Amino acid sequence: MDFFEHQEKARKNSGILIFYFFLAVAGIILAVYALVTGLSFFVESKSSATPGSLEIWRPDLFALTAMGTGTVIFLASAYKTMQLSGGGKVVAMELGGRVLDVHTTDFHERRLLNIVEEMAIASGVPVPDVYVMDSEDSINAFAAGKTTSDAVIGVTRGCMKMLTRDELQGVIAHEFSHILNGDMRLNMRLIGMLFGILFLTLIGEMIMRSTFYTRSSRDRDSGGGVIAILIAGIGLMIIGYIGMFFANLIKASISRQREFLADASAVQFTRNPDGIAGALKKIGALSEGSSITHPMARDASHLFFGSAFRQNAFATHPPLQIRIKRLLPHWNGDFGSAKLAPITERSEPSGSQQTKKPGGILFPTMLAGGNLAEMHLSESEAAESMRSVHVEQVSLGKGILKDMPEHWAEAVYSEPGAQAVIFALLLAQDEQLRDEELSHIRKQIDQLTYKQVVLLHSELSHLHSAVKLALIDLCIPAMRRLSPAEYERFRKIVNGLVASDRMVDLFEFTLQKVVSRHLDTYFHVTRPPRIRYRNIGQLTTEAAVLISTLSAFSNPENEKQIRSSFKKGSDHIRALTGRSLEFQSAENCSLDAIREAIHRFEESTPIIKRELLLAASKAVLADGKISSNEAELIRAIADAMGCAIPPFVRTAPLAD
Repeated sequence: MDFFEHQEKARKNSGILIFYFFLAVAGIILAVYALVTGLSFFVESKSSATPGSLEIWRPDLFALTAMGTGTVIFLASAYKTMQLSGGGKVVAMELGGRVLDVHTTDFHERRLLNIVEEMAIASGVPVPDVYVMDSEDSINAFAAGKTTSDAVIGVTRGCMKMLTRDELQGVIAHEFSHILNGDMRLNMRLIGMLFGILFLTLIGEMIMRSTFYTRSSRDRDSGGGVIAILIAGIGLMIIGYIGMFFANLIKASISRQREFLADASAVQFTRNPDGIAGALKKIGALSEGSSITHPMARDASHLFFGSAFRQNAFATHPPLQIRIKRLLPHWNGDFGSAKLAPITERSEPSGSQQTKKPGGILFPTMLAGGNLAEMHLSESEAAESMRSVHVEQVSLGKGILKDMPEHWAEAVYSEPGAQAVIFALLLAQDEQLRDEELSHIRKQIDQLTYKQVVLLHSELSHLHSAVKLALIDLCIPAMRRLSPAEYERFRKIVNGLVASDRMVDLFEFTLQKVVSRHLDTYFHVTRPPRIRYRNIGQLTTEAAVLISTLSAFSNPENEKQIRSSFKKGSDHIRALTGRSLEFQSAENCSLDAIREAIHRFEESTPIIKRELLLAASKAVLADGKISSNEAELIRAIADAMGCAIPPFVRTAPLAD
């Protein structure tokens, strides 16, 4: 499972979606023209003593019809797209979702939040907000959002309460696959575009209702005008249903294969096919299945884990039996039973599968500041660790959450505490520079927060870098709850911690870029970048800056080794472009140059980002090992350019 490949396919599918959309619009325009032509003939016949002949082709009428219909569809699509600009929370609330309180003590809600947090840390993305659809007793879930910065996970009440931990983890892993594979943004775009096609049905229904409720006795006597309006309403409803047919066809063509992919990804994430297969079997056994009763489900049916409606020829999801058979080839076809959860549930049933922590990466060692610097990985192992989530990374996330000190957990879940954690993580390691930064922020924050920052920095500064990034990901949900004015104050303080005219720790600088990218996008300070670069040959200078920087970071005292590491990364780019990179001196690798290089790669395709990260990992692995700081610096650079990757771990080979 290569996230970069699937993100690229999702990006290209956006073009296919637009093509299908224009085909559907063209068909609707022709249908509306036929309706208008028929109505004009009907009205003219009623008003004339001698009926005229039906004129099929009228260019002026066609132009007017095409312009009017196209305008209505595009305005409706633009309206819906603008409405969805608020991110996944807009969809979740429209579906009747209730956001979960991170301080909840309810067993099922706490378990759900823990699973989402584990999966987010394993994936290297900010923790999504979690919503529960309390009015839905079926088993279903969805992921929604434009980017990982505004993503949400939604589950039905039945999904949260009726599944075991392993089954729920399989469902959540499936939804994270949609986030990481780029499906989520495509699905959001699909909602906005298809709303315009379906809008004609709403217009037809409004015309029908207004005609029935407002016509007078004089209208009934005259008859002709009212009949014409009724025909127009019925015609638009029929055309709208034709549009709905095309909308379902488009959803099915894009969604079905991606559901198979997400199922397979969930198995890879958890190494437990029985988990997600068990959830699918409970859907088959439950009378409600995965059906969603909320009216909004019609527009968002392609977002869900299971089919929101009964299966049909153009269903957005493959049949349950086929999905289960792919996961469990020897399944006998029996769905079993779906039982209600106990009235009081405090723990998992005995025998519930517990995931083991990955060997060699233990959180207590991270807390103690132990040297986990030298993880020996081959280039292929590093590439595999980057391109997908594995059970070892999920176990790492679970271990971090389990062993986190209570006062850290209290901090990351509150708005003041999350800000203090981020300030503490962004402080420089150099004592003199740190004193300057503390003097800077002391003038801008209250005394209580200042003391918390100083305390947290003393505890966090020597942590394994993977834990630092995990803490950032855990802080993001609390930061989203800031008001725009509060966020602007936070942003000014953070920007003041990083200045381009003095030496700043590279990892802290990159962390600042990660925090700013996620929150600036969420608070609409910046927009997600558009793709400008489609060939890595267009970014050789920027690649040289980043690979030179990483090579120097890995070998600060050895010029020969710096050059050797750079050559390993350069050779990878040369194999793609036919051109060698030119090593960049320290003067050419200033923070401004690094910032600009990251920004340009942020505007490149997922495949270009992958090739840069592979080149970077080869440079860092030139000595046969990768340190904690090296690995997490690559991750931080990747996240800063909009391409989050999981923590580096040695992964066990998957069974066939």
